[in-house]
Amino acid sequence: MGAGKGQTFDQERVSMNVARLKAHGENFEVVIEPEKAIKFRHGEGDIREALKAERIFKEALKGEPAGDKELLEVFKTADALQIAEKIIKEGIIQVNDDYKEKLKSQVMKELIELMLKDGVDASTGVALTATRISNAMNEAKIHPDIFKKAKDQLNEIITKLRPVLHISFEKKTLSIRIPAANAAKLYGTVARMARIVDEAWLSDGSWSCKAELSPGAVTALMDELKSKTHGDIEISVEQTKRR
Repeated sequence: MGAGKGQTFDQERVSMNVARLKAHGENFEVVIEPEKAIKFRHGEGDIREALKAERIFKEALKGEPAGDKELLEVFKTADALQIAEKIIKEGIIQVNDDYKEKLKSQVMKELIELMLKDGVDASTGVALTATRISNAMNEAKIHPDIFKKAKDQLNEIITKLRPVLHISFEKKTLSIRIPAANAAKLYGTVARMARIVDEAWLSDGSWSCKAELSPGAVTALMDELKSKTHGDIEISVEQTKRR
């Protein structure tokens, strides 16, 4: 059922932790568990876990429920879970200030990590640092969408960032040849740390490949392979792709 008479909540929590959708000129609200509601919005978790109560309100703070007749007219159903799913995914999520700051810090951290993975200074080709990216984001007054996954807004953020940070994205290609004694057991190491774009098993039992990876991962992969083969390996940086 859509209505929820008698349901009460702590006023401060309700006023700050709701999802709201305006439809047909009216507001419809659900009271949420913020973290789980955001995960559900991203396609993770269960709708029941995202809700404090399986009820649809006109105004949750006042405990004013939405009537079944109105819900049927607007949503073509009075099923609270179906309607709640639509409200959380399409509406506005409102959370308290502390949680907003937590989300902002989390998204900013994820954005910086994504840029560190493949990002370099477009002028010099030198890898960027977290501090430099963070300072540039502050200078450019970057305000990420805290309810959106970092990877889904990365391109938009980079466009806004480029006037103050000349960033480009690179992939390095390594040419690798591992002798037969270690080839089979180190195949997984290469596949785990890089993307194998070409490979061949040679007549002497050795394995050769072209492996593509981010600039920041090159040294780690080369060091690990050299250590595990005691230097009995052929490996070199062949080319760089930049965008």
